[in-house]
Amino acid sequence: MIRLFERHRKRCTYCLDGIWKFKTDPAGRGEKEEWYKHFPGDAVDIVVPSCWNNELGLYEYEGKAWYAKKFRTRSENINILFHGVTGQAEVYLDGNHLGGHYGGFTGFNFVVENLPAGEHSLVVCVDNTHSDIDTIPLARVDWYHYGGITRSVEIMELGDLWIKDCRIDYRLDEKLENALLDFEVTVQSFSKNTGAGHNAGPAYLDIYINERKFHTVEFKAEKESVIKVEGLPLEGVKLWNPGEPNLYMVRFETGNDDLTERIGFRKIEIKNKKLYINNREVRLKGVNRHEDHPDWGFALPYKLMKKDMDIIKNLGCNTIRGSHYPNAEIFLDLCDQEGILFWEEIPMWGFREESLKNPLVLERGLKMHEEMVRRDYHHPCIFVWGLHNEIDTRIPAAYEITRAFADKIRSIDKTRPLTYASMYPLDDICFSLVDIVSINKYFGWYDGNIEKWVDCIAALKEKLQNENLSHMPIIISEFGAGGIYGENTFEGPKWTENYQDKYLDYTIRLFSNVPDIIGMYVWQYCDIRTAREMALERPRSFNNKGLVNEYRKPKQAYWTVKKLYEEL
Repeated sequence: MIRLFERHRKRCTYCLDGIWKFKTDPAGRGEKEEWYKHFPGDAVDIVVPSCWNNELGLYEYEGKAWYAKKFRTRSENINILFHGVTGQAEVYLDGNHLGGHYGGFTGFNFVVENLPAGEHSLVVCVDNTHSDIDTIPLARVDWYHYGGITRSVEIMELGDLWIKDCRIDYRLDEKLENALLDFEVTVQSFSKNTGAGHNAGPAYLDIYINERKFHTVEFKAEKESVIKVEGLPLEGVKLWNPGEPNLYMVRFETGNDDLTERIGFRKIEIKNKKLYINNREVRLKGVNRHEDHPDWGFALPYKLMKKDMDIIKNLGCNTIRGSHYPNAEIFLDLCDQEGILFWEEIPMWGFREESLKNPLVLERGLKMHEEMVRRDYHHPCIFVWGLHNEIDTRIPAAYEITRAFADKIRSIDKTRPLTYASMYPLDDICFSLVDIVSINKYFGWYDGNIEKWVDCIAALKEKLQNENLSHMPIIISEFGAGGIYGENTFEGPKWTENYQDKYLDYTIRLFSNVPDIIGMYVWQYCDIRTAREMALERPRSFNNKGLVNEYRKPKQAYWTVKKLYEEL
């Protein structure tokens, strides 16, 4: 299950999810011995999607591993789509190298032409090695470095003409009642008689909205045709609001191919130090959520995602921050359907000067942002893009990379505001590059006593005033305390549920009464495994600040946060 709606009716698609052959390669022998042509006979079975660290004996394995799968196709043209492979992936089809991809949380694909019908061999080499210099994420992060093909692998059988991509934009009128729609659709052709060929005839693209034919465009089928239609009116639109998620299905059809996208109409504004959606002020009541479970790693089944959503909605939340990487598309679909706002970012956590100056980090970061924004552009739940998390924003190198990231996103999407989570709010030099000031601090846990929050907020407001940034709203993007599930004592020291409960009661009440603070995200929704580089700093090798434990059992603080959020 990849999405919560049917993306294709005419195009034949199927998943390769299930049993693959698998072998680790700690010595790096696979390429030299050409495992992509002759897969080792002692390979074992593994389920895809999954994380290899959840297999017995591979909990701490980091490095290269190889996957192999045979499949059959009836078409000579196919699209092989990987929805998520953690780290560096190299893909081979029938012994031939198709290409590679870096980054674990957005998809990538390979279009193959003139493929003989019948059985084929797909081999993938995955390397989840991390360093503290140029990998995104770095080795030292506060979540676990799971390896593997963690999301579905999809095969699409393509005809001579197929819809490669689409983009849907709209402009709402002042009353937010009617919309003007713009469409950009990319159609590719494999036919030898298209393009400059004399026999090429006209082709037609039909656009449907909620099953009603909305518009038809005639075009000439080139090798790649970009079809643009602008300013088509749609009257009486129903808006997508938090808690009121009205959604529209937009289907494109040409020849024997089709593509469906789902959108929601809403207007996002930052003004007067507040967040407005459809001219309504929104106060953010949220949690940070990792896609993590002891038995599944990153490869969460949809049933567990739905349970997470139900628990988070029961908490009284209207927003989730996807910490700290693009979440699975199906979870974003769920946020769309449930009317839950979402903050999405790339896995760039804790970078310091040496890494920030590394050209490869800039290259990888720009590519990750582009893939994230293009993949998830149509999700109405996403109201803000996050650029990075807790990098050293006190130094010029951070300013330069933040500016590059902001420019990249704004070149693709001018409809959403930008932010990033800063752990240096009083010394940060990058706030002017974004639209919302977001801060991560843990006064009363790592740093000083809990009352320091009051002084920090006052000093931050003074800093923004002095830098002519007082128009910017503030989000408390991380705050919290650890509480080990079941540890509840009369004394209530750190790591007990009592301490966590009192901590969150104090901070949520404080933030709720500061007008410039437009919202908050408790760190965090559930307990998660931490990377082995930080394991000795975390009891049980977990970050234990979850409102529920890793198996989604509620702690004492869950009920306190629920009461406070429901009162806001």
